[in-house]
Amino acid sequence: MKKNRNLKSRWTQRQARLKEKSLNLAHPVVKASYIWSILSEQLCDVLGPEVHHQWFKQVKPTVISHNVLILEVPNHFSAQWIHTHYHELVDVLLSVMDKKLTSFFVSQSERHHAPKMADVLTESTTSEVKRQTEDEQG
Repeated sequence: MKKNRNLKSRWTQRQARLKEKSLNLAHPVVKASYIWSILSEQLCDVLGPEVHHQWFKQVKPTVISHNVLILEVPNHFSAQWIHTHYHELVDVLLSVMDKKLTSFFVSQSERHHAPKMADVLTESTTSEVKRQTEDEQG
């Protein structure tokens, strides 16, 4: 029980620091890096150092675009594994910092050979918003 209080206290402090610095975090690459540093610590606290080292040590924050934190992983397998096993946790932790943020894991090869990521995200975000709007109206 004490460990949970300590984690909550540390996370609350980190969230307060993020809000204080948010004015200075206008640049999407700087903001991505800062948010990932906090998120990575939280993942280590929740999952333990072994799991964190295995799946998240080599993650590199790229940018925040259209409220999506784009995170680069070494290979396609890692991207899929994280998406399947940890994506929901990552997004829940992100939503505590900023309710609008979500994450997207991409492998190095996909990132360098894919169409412009902003175009892909704009298209997927637009279709997601449209679907949610239709669901709410229907």
